[in-house]
Amino acid sequence: MKKTLKGYLLGFISATLMVGCVTAFAANTTTLYNVIANGIKIVVDGQKLNPTDVNGNKVEPIIYNGTTYLPVRAVANALGKAVYWDGPNYTVYLGDMNGGLEYPTEELSINDDIGGGSWTESDVLKDNLGNTYSRAIYPWLSARVDSSRRYEKICNMKFSSFKGTIYVMNGSNTNGSTQFLIKADGKTIYTSPEITKSSAPIDFDVDITGCYNLQIVCTGDPDFVCIGNGGFYQ
Repeated sequence: MKKTLKGYLLGFISATLMVGCVTAFAANTTTLYNVIANGIKIVVDGQKLNPTDVNGNKVEPIIYNGTTYLPVRAVANALGKAVYWDGPNYTVYLGDMNGGLEYPTEELSINDDIGGGSWTESDVLKDNLGNTYSRAIYPWLSARVDSSRRYEKICNMKFSSFKGTIYVMNGSNTNGSTQFLIKADGKTIYTSPEITKSSAPIDFDVDITGCYNLQIVCTGDPDFVCIGNGGFYQ
């Protein structure tokens, strides 16, 4: 089955596909590519891989000019490698980045939460001191798990640190309080101070080297608190 990709759709391939090396494409170009998608299978160590994008949507390997392009994220996850798409520089990073990036290898995302809670993206990106964040998530009421709010992610020992800022949402008028606990494979490795509506933002940088399962547990009433610019770093 042949498909035509128009309008720099290989930008998508740059972000999610690979074959041997990553090719950077010139910006602001429009090119037609004839590619073949014919149910190509990927098998890693005898196990069939069902490739998906960062949101869990199915993506399909393709053939272009006799070369097979595979989904980077799916292959990287199968090999236990971190993957990061540096959009401004049209670059895909796999595995060890040697500390060369100021960006997280993976952003803290609600899409990775397997904890059964109801963390959500926050639209309040300013804290009670007026600082602004580019992204944030927070636990809300229906996320109660064992009298707390829990976020859980499989890190698969890919990262060395987990960084971010815990902040009180601008305009919050709660009388409650909360604490954030970060656990690596069941062991508490970070406990925040008690947080109230008057608390200043709290930066954290936690060593998670060798961590397979990471949890963020919130006590008390955390509805007014976000984790801003959270990310996992190699």
